[in-house]
Amino acid sequence: MPSLMLDSLVWPADAALGVTVRWLERIGRLSKLSDAAYNTVRMALRAQLRGINDLDVQGEDNLPAGGGVILASNHQSWLDVSAIIAASPRRVHFVAKAEFASWRIMRHLVRLSESLFVRRGGDDSGLQNIADALRRGWAMGIFPEGTIPGEEDIPRHLVDPRTGLLRGRTGAVRLALRAGVPIVPIGISGTGRALPPEVYPRLELLRMPQPTPVTVRFGEPIYYDQHGTGTLSREVYRELTDELMLAISELVDHRANYAPLQVPVAEPHRSLSLGVLALHDFASSPAALFPLLERLSSQGIPFAAPTFSGHGTRPQDMIGVTSRDWFVDARAALVSLLETSEHVVVVGFGMGALVGLELAARHPDLCAGVCSVGAPFKLKDPRARFASTAAEAAKYTHTPAGLMAEERPPKLKGYTRFPTATFAELYEYIQESLDNASLVHTPLRIIQAKDDRIVVPVSANVLYETVRSVRRELVWLEKGGHDLLGGPSEATALEAVMEFISEFRSIGTESVAPVPH
Repeated sequence: MPSLMLDSLVWPADAALGVTVRWLERIGRLSKLSDAAYNTVRMALRAQLRGINDLDVQGEDNLPAGGGVILASNHQSWLDVSAIIAASPRRVHFVAKAEFASWRIMRHLVRLSESLFVRRGGDDSGLQNIADALRRGWAMGIFPEGTIPGEEDIPRHLVDPRTGLLRGRTGAVRLALRAGVPIVPIGISGTGRALPPEVYPRLELLRMPQPTPVTVRFGEPIYYDQHGTGTLSREVYRELTDELMLAISELVDHRANYAPLQVPVAEPHRSLSLGVLALHDFASSPAALFPLLERLSSQGIPFAAPTFSGHGTRPQDMIGVTSRDWFVDARAALVSLLETSEHVVVVGFGMGALVGLELAARHPDLCAGVCSVGAPFKLKDPRARFASTAAEAAKYTHTPAGLMAEERPPKLKGYTRFPTATFAELYEYIQESLDNASLVHTPLRIIQAKDDRIVVPVSANVLYETVRSVRRELVWLEKGGHDLLGGPSEATALEAVMEFISEFRSIGTESVAPVPH
């Protein structure tokens, strides 16, 4: 649900709108006002979407001119309802999830639009109301996915590889059979890029909707006359729903998604000889990766965990070290690991994630996948940008609280201070890393804690948007700080990393000793 702050700001408007809707219901004017308001809104939305998003409507003649019909669409954005209203030659009533009944403003808009609430997971009474409306000749808009991929903590990588959509719920097919009406599949393209859930309702990216082209394609009606109006088996409902989702998917340009897809989504190449390159954070050392290295060793997965130049000894040894040294260290370890492994997955923490992304950008043929943990594209400390200037006055900088987990033993925490000039080098590397990320096509998993005290969490969104990987995943952890392998979410973070690695590993891998570095 949107933030409580936003909720509190809109309550006066919510109260006023509620009074208005109830008054219109009492005097019997709600339906007429609803029709007039709908037509006005439809014209305004069409003008807006055409002017800003170059709205392109295709196949609208496939929508029956009269009679009950279900419009079943994919769901990428909160703009989807607006796009359907603007594109449809008929008035469309929508099926709204019951949770909206508690949302300020939204609950009254649903009633004003004469849309119908339904509880997800089983609501026979709600379904019956919708079926009755369909028999009266209504056109009902339904999103069989049930939600937007990327919203409600449902990540986009959970889409069905065959369709690029979340697996459809059977409600649309059940309603079509119960009411004896056809389903018109709709494919909407571009809305997910114009207004992704990261902008609203997640409020992770604070920006206005983008002028991305939007296309709405109406498919040919699907009739279910041969099945009658009786109850069918779960298997038949499932089969018919899967066919509907395929029909919807074929109408969608998945390349216009917030995270572009190629459908069907290809599975990552699995290898019997998979290695892992583990890269530690700035001012840290491979010792901090012990939980991961121990898990890899226990599963017989060969790994390399190089020590970056200037690290793992004493802070003075970092003086004069550059990001090129760190990249060369990682590339040498990667090449060595490939002597015994067919493919390599790179797992980078903090600065190590930046190096891993550069490896994937420069050597995509050598990296099967990259797991980025806490990549620092935006730092919380505003003084970081002045590191070069500060280096002239202060030779060393103390390690910020939060860079290493307080629970770690001293020998695993890394340096307590480091050269200011070397930190300035890291800051410059961060600025370069977005250019590197824009060249990454390798499968990618991004793991980020929301309570990171070093990195602004939006760094994960920035990386997610920038890469060109067809297979990209964003995993959020509520807690864990910056040092995820030493904090309260160590087990969760470790499982998220190992899960990603397992996607590239064939079952039955023989144990191989770790590669020392």
